[in-house]
Amino acid sequence: MYKNPLFLAKKLAVAGQAYHPSHSEKRAYALLLGLALLSAPARAQSAEAALAGVQDTVVGIVQVIFAIVLIVGLIRVVMKFVQGAPDALGSLGWLVGGVILWFGFQLFKDDLVGAVGGGEGGVR
Repeated sequence: MYKNPLFLAKKLAVAGQAYHPSHSEKRAYALLLGLALLSAPARAQSAEAALAGVQDTVVGIVQVIFAIVLIVGLIRVVMKFVQGAPDALGSLGWLVGGVILWFGFQLFKDDLVGAVGGGEGGVR
């Protein structure tokens, strides 16, 4: 009459009896558990690949932002020199600092991604 083993188990528990699964049910549960354990490494690898993709995207976005800021800074410094502004040398100093920061990021981005991601690889 009752086909659902979980419903039967609850009904037996209320009646004070224990539920004893059949051999086929035990085999089915063992098979499901085995499949779940076998698929765990595949899920971990897919998660690692997804994180690597996110790291690549973040590094790409940071590089584009740096490039845009440096181009805007270069245009503003050139305009200040053309207009003869008194703070043109200060702006040039900030631009040189930005360029040094840009090249520092390029040189050490693998170390940064490895330290943040904690993985073996990194952005290549």
